[in-house]
Amino acid sequence: MSCTQDPSAWAREMFGHAELGDPRRTKRLVDVAERLAGATGQSVAQACGDDAAAQEGAYRLLRNDHIQPEAIAEAGFLATVAKAAGCGTLLALEDSTTLSYTHGAAEQLGDLGGPKHKAGRGLWVHSVLLVEALRGHTVGLVEQAYWQRAPQARGTKRKRKQRPYEAKESFKWQRASEHVRARVGAELMARIVSVCDREADVYEYLNYKLEQGERFVVRAMTDRALQAVETDAGVAHLRARLAQATSCGTAQVRVEQRGGRKAREAQVTVRATQVQLRRPTNLKGGAAWITVNAVMAREEAPPAHVKPLDWVLLTSEPIASQEEVGLVLSYYRLRWRIEEFHKAWKTGAGVERCRLQQRDNILRLAAILACLGVRQLQLAEWLADQPDASCEEVLTPEEWRVLWLAVEKRKPLPRRAPPVRWAYQALGRLAGWGDTKHTGRVGAQTLCEGWLNLEARMEGFHAAAALAAREKK
Repeated sequence: MSCTQDPSAWAREMFGHAELGDPRRTKRLVDVAERLAGATGQSVAQACGDDAAAQEGAYRLLRNDHIQPEAIAEAGFLATVAKAAGCGTLLALEDSTTLSYTHGAAEQLGDLGGPKHKAGRGLWVHSVLLVEALRGHTVGLVEQAYWQRAPQARGTKRKRKQRPYEAKESFKWQRASEHVRARVGAELMARIVSVCDREADVYEYLNYKLEQGERFVVRAMTDRALQAVETDAGVAHLRARLAQATSCGTAQVRVEQRGGRKAREAQVTVRATQVQLRRPTNLKGGAAWITVNAVMAREEAPPAHVKPLDWVLLTSEPIASQEEVGLVLSYYRLRWRIEEFHKAWKTGAGVERCRLQQRDNILRLAAILACLGVRQLQLAEWLADQPDASCEEVLTPEEWRVLWLAVEKRKPLPRRAPPVRWAYQALGRLAGWGDTKHTGRVGAQTLCEGWLNLEARMEGFHAAAALAAREKK
């Protein structure tokens, strides 16, 4: 996988084909990406070190008004498409997030919501991350869209029903599908399943996906009304219909840690059926109803004082067998990967630590750092999947020795490089990970923090080595 490549090879793969109007700009982009990849989480200045010419060239690239941020991002998207061509079923995991800034560029940015006296400024971003459905490996970003909310638009949410669908923020889900389809082509699109959270439970979006023959798994937000048929026996809403459906057995679902919620495993009862969703009364055009498959996964006996897991999933995927229903659940379980990408992009790659003073300059750097966030996810997956390989696949001899001395204080330094399994957990321990859940699993964000800690130690190691060499002279 590309995550195991050295920063130079990775940067060429991601950005070597970027069309920036001048090959010298593309060469500079590759150089900047390589330096940032070799200094995870550090600023452009820190990544360039004492190379003043490299630093000046990097800032010229990021401040060049002739380079569209979209052109940098497009290079990364097309690199993802090239890798996706050799995959089987793919999941397009979608979600939105915010990038918040408080420095001088904030005045050029939009409203992030929240209380008026604490209103943040920044950008909204909708991302689409491709992941292999069966193995769960991250392939890469295939779409990102940025937008701003005008501060004067506060308080107009209740008027959204008066606006046409294309003018609403919720149109972002359809727009993302249109962009992905244009980028990957019809043949590859047929192997892609869009996986979205409750915000995508938009009638027009579901209708669009069905009309285009595109695949999807969308978590339902509302208990939608159903189209009446003679066999309904009075069941008029989605949840009531699912409650009457035959059980498909039980399944284990991992609930990820979030905020004050602890990670845990939930046992859910699964039911599935086909339904006809009625068009909302406020919509005047379009199909009067749409036919989708629905899957309910509900935790019947949650632990005390814990909110039960309760999913209702609307999907185009088949549900004729227990195995097919299980696949739908497995697809939605992987949706959390997009949340992990956001953490890697913000905390690991440091996109919100950017202090460039112009909006477009921030966007150029954000496009590079987004690919770095994906690289960090891929590295975490590779470390977890290759436990018996030598750790020198990902660490230099100096790095793993420094890491050993940092975490194995009472053990002698081994003569041979330990396995990846050790490096994976050692990097986590360097970031404070203690395996309190006894899973042996280190999160991508924790691994990023471990890498940053190791890099700081390597700087001290090299400084000490240089000082020792100077004293010998």
